[in-house]
Amino acid sequence: MNKVLSLTAVAAVSVVAFAVSSVTSGLQPGERVTPFHPSHVVGPLAGTSNCFPCTFQNRPQVQVWVNGDDKANVVAFAKTLAKAMESHKDKEFKALVVFVAPESKHAELSKTIKDGAKMMGATNVGMALIDPSNEAVSNYKINLDKSVKNTVLVYKDWKVQKSFVNLKADKAGLGELSAAINSITN
Repeated sequence: MNKVLSLTAVAAVSVVAFAVSSVTSGLQPGERVTPFHPSHVVGPLAGTSNCFPCTFQNRPQVQVWVNGDDKANVVAFAKTLAKAMESHKDKEFKALVVFVAPESKHAELSKTIKDGAKMMGATNVGMALIDPSNEAVSNYKINLDKSVKNTVLVYKDWKVQKSFVNLKADKAGLGELSAAINSITN
């Protein structure tokens, strides 16, 4: 009887582990980004709602969609993207961090984002706010489940080359992100 219970427990854990690891969010490689108009807080489009992909067209780009990710992870992404924009300046690489938050919180978050960008030296990275009900969230297939903290889209010529869900901004994760950026800038 104990063996049956043990096997059942192992099977249940395996199913749960599979379900957690198969969380999807965002456009997949081969899919195309589309126009959208977030409220830009920091970066080259600050103070506008201009379309990021439309403005920078076929240039290599990254979008990091943030849905409740922790501050340390977001800061590490922003710093990495700022460095990548500098090192791939000749390829005109562009980066945008999109914070998904209710519009009622945009004024408060805007100040936090501006202050944070200045402190970390990432004012060249676009940072914008978008309401969860904005059609871009569904057009970009952003999963707003609490288990999805971030969705990263790496693209060039409007076409997604690589995407990540819940990317950790540790050495391995940032290495994967940098490799993906290098693949679209070389």
